[in-house]
Amino acid sequence: MKIVIMGPKGAGKSSIGAVLSRMTGLQTLETDRLIEQLHETRDGHYLSCREIFVEHGEEYFRALERDAAAQAGAKDWHLIITGGSIMLNPDSRRKLRENSLIVYLVAPAQVLWPRATAEGLPPWLIGPDGPQRFEKQVVYRDEVLRPFADVIVDTTEGTPEELAEQVGALINEELAILSRAANTFGEIIRVTTFGESHGPAIGAVLDGVRPGLDISEDIIQRELDRRRPGQSKIVTRRKESDRVHLVSGVFEGKTTGAPVAMIIYNEDQKSSAYEDIRDLFRPGHADFTFYQKYGMRDHRGGGRSSGRETACRVACGAVARELLAKNGVRIVAHAIEIGGIKASACDYDVIETNPVRCADPEAAKAMEEAILAARKDCDSVGGVVQLEILGVPAGLGDPVFGKLDARLASALLTIGATTGVEIGMGFEQTRLRGSQSNDAMADGMFLTNHCGGILGGISTGQPIVMRVGVKPTSSIAKEQRTIDIFGQNQTIVVKGRHDPCIVPRAIPVIETMAALTILDMWEVQARLRPEWGERWGFPGTNES
Repeated sequence: MKIVIMGPKGAGKSSIGAVLSRMTGLQTLETDRLIEQLHETRDGHYLSCREIFVEHGEEYFRALERDAAAQAGAKDWHLIITGGSIMLNPDSRRKLRENSLIVYLVAPAQVLWPRATAEGLPPWLIGPDGPQRFEKQVVYRDEVLRPFADVIVDTTEGTPEELAEQVGALINEELAILSRAANTFGEIIRVTTFGESHGPAIGAVLDGVRPGLDISEDIIQRELDRRRPGQSKIVTRRKESDRVHLVSGVFEGKTTGAPVAMIIYNEDQKSSAYEDIRDLFRPGHADFTFYQKYGMRDHRGGGRSSGRETACRVACGAVARELLAKNGVRIVAHAIEIGGIKASACDYDVIETNPVRCADPEAAKAMEEAILAARKDCDSVGGVVQLEILGVPAGLGDPVFGKLDARLASALLTIGATTGVEIGMGFEQTRLRGSQSNDAMADGMFLTNHCGGILGGISTGQPIVMRVGVKPTSSIAKEQRTIDIFGQNQTIVVKGRHDPCIVPRAIPVIETMAALTILDMWEVQARLRPEWGERWGFPGTNES
C-alpha cells in the first residue's frame, strides 16, 4: 500500500506531503526529483525539471516521466508526490494506482495561478495567454483525474498543517472502508477465499508473492492432507481428498508474480442431512447471526461459516510456510490440552505420530480416549493449542495499531472455533510482580522470554509463543433447545458427520494463519526499512 498525492501545480502537494510524511512516518518520494535524478544519471549533469523540458524537449521529458512512474509505482509504504501530467498518461497512471490510495488536491485556477508562477513561469505557460491556457489545463486535468481519486481536498484555504490533518482524517476513513474486505486477509501478501461447504468447490487467490519462487502442488497438498477430513477415527467421517488444483500464478514450478489461484472440488457433501433443520438455528453456530446480518443463510453446513473454508487458508499458508522455511523460520503448533487433559511433556518429534497432534505421547492417548468417549455420548470436547514460531528476526510488527501480537491474535481469531489467545505467559503474567515479569537482558540477549517473543508490538528475535483456545464442536447429536427463523421455541438434533473435537485439524490452520501473518509483516518491514530486508533476506529467495 502507498499513498499518492496528485494535483495541479500550486495545489500544495509538496508542503502538505511533507507534513503528512512527518505524521505517518512514510518515506516521501517526489516524481519531479526522480525525473531529475534519472536525467542526471543518463546525461551526466543535473538539470531541474523546467530546464530538462526546455533543453531536451517534451518528448524526452515525457519519457523520463514514464520511467519515473514505473520506479515510483514499485514502491510500497511510501508517500508519492506527483504532478498531474504524469497521471494523464494511462500507462503511468496505471503503475501509480496499483495498490495505492490516491489523494487529489484541488483549488480554483485563479487561486493556483499565483502559487504556480511564484518562482517563474513554467515553459508551457510562457506567453500573453498563459493564464487562460493554465485555466484550461486545470479544468481538463480535473475532468481526467477526479474519477481516479479516493480522497479529494480543496486547498484554497488553510495552512499545510491544517490541510494535512484534513487529508489524514480522510485517508483514515478510506482505509477503514478498504478494511471491510471481509473475505480478504493481509496487506502485501493477500489471501482471498471463496466457496461454501456444500457448493461445488472452494478455493483461494494468493496475491503479492514475489516471482521466481519454487512452489509445487505437492508442497501445498502435503499441508492440506494434514487438515483433510476422514484421516482418523477421532475426526469427521466426511471423505474429501482435498486435491488442490493450481489454476494460475505458477509456471514450470515457479511463481510468476501473478495471483496464485487454487481450487479444491467438494466430493462428499451430503446436504440432505440438513433438510430437517432448514429453518432451525443450530446452537453454537453462526446460523442465527448470519440470518440477522444478511436476512438469509445457507442451511447446508453453514455455507461460508463452515470450517471447510479453512482448507483454502491452508493451501495459501503452505506457500507462506515454504517461503519462510527457506529463511530459517519454523512454525510448530501442538495440542497441550483436550477435554481437560493437559500435556506435561514436549517432544516435537511425536506431534505427527498421534491423531491428536500432542507433543506428549502419554497425554495423547488419554486425549484420544476423551474424544472417543465424547463421540460415543453424542457430544464433543475442546482444547488448547500452543503455537511456537521459531527463527523470526527482531523488528517485525508496527507500534500502536499494527502490533505483531495484535495481528497474530486477529489472524488466529478469524478461525471459526477459536475462543481466545494468550501471548507469552499470558494471564499468568498478571499474577507476577514487575521484577518477576520483565525479561532481563545481558550480553546482547534476553535471559527469559515471558513476553513470548514480542515487545511493544515488535518481534524481539526470541521464539514467539502463543496459546489458542478451541471450543467444543458445536454440531452434536444430543437434543438441544433452540428457536426457528420465526422465533418459535424448538428442539434440535444435528445429524451429519462432524468432528467430536476440532483441535487436531485446527492445528494446521493455526500454523497457516501464523505463516501468512509473518510473511506479510516480513514484506512490510522489508519495504519500510530496506536495510533490514538486505540483512535478513526476502522469504523464498536467495536475496540478502
